[in-house]
Amino acid sequence: MNPLTARQPVAIATDRSEINRYLETLLCVHGQAAGQSVFQAMRYAVLGSAQRIRPVLSLRIARLFGAPQQITLAAAGAVELLHCASLIIDDLPCMDDSPFRRNRASVHIEFGESTAILAAFALVALAARSVLEAECPREDRERVIEFQLALLRTLDCCGLIAGQAMDLESAAAHGPRADAGISNLKTVPLFTLAVQAGSLVAIHNDDSRALLSGFGREFGLAFQMSDDLLDGEEEDARPFNEKLSLLRALIAHFGPAARDIESLIDYLNDRVSSRQQSCQ
Repeated sequence: MNPLTARQPVAIATDRSEINRYLETLLCVHGQAAGQSVFQAMRYAVLGSAQRIRPVLSLRIARLFGAPQQITLAAAGAVELLHCASLIIDDLPCMDDSPFRRNRASVHIEFGESTAILAAFALVALAARSVLEAECPREDRERVIEFQLALLRTLDCCGLIAGQAMDLESAAAHGPRADAGISNLKTVPLFTLAVQAGSLVAIHNDDSRALLSGFGREFGLAFQMSDDLLDGEEEDARPFNEKLSLLRALIAHFGPAARDIESLIDYLNDRVSSRQQSCQ
């Protein structure tokens, strides 16, 4: 495949199905050693109804540059596993205390808190190892290791954990939440990691790499804005629409070849627009 060549856009559902098949296969191969209850909790957390927007973004970044899909799929799957693990932890009674996730009971409600915690640990471990265990040319191994380090840094006390800690501190203080700071730490890191997954073995210059990193950050913020609008936590859609315009301007650098990625911006716009129209 020639990079930066315009082609017929791929449906989001097509990418989502490919990711779902990969995740189910991965869990069947690696998960059962965890023990039956933990294995079932892992499957429950990962294979339920999900948007898969992060790994879909990874696949589309890779296609933009004509990067190999198999190693990209492994990296994208690792991002989704880490995301699912973080949701298990977020929902615990000692954290956000959420009884529902993805239109059904949270993992700790269905399987108990102890099993939920073990499942989250197991998913993090699987995310970290699955990338290294994926087949790839020897010359790409160093990049794969760098991505694994980036994945683990995303979780550490300067990333997702810091965001959750800030969220808890804000709730405990009963004061206004530092929403922008929390989003920067809880939502944005997984989207920037998804972009890294997509460009893992892509051949592009430093300018493109910097542009994509900025795009991943802004896309993560737009995604959080869309969630806030859909949840009724925010009513003014103007900042969200401005963010979408910024995203379109960023991705315009790549021309018609970026139509797959632009359709994800359309996806964010459509989910908010549909909700607003139904409320009118």
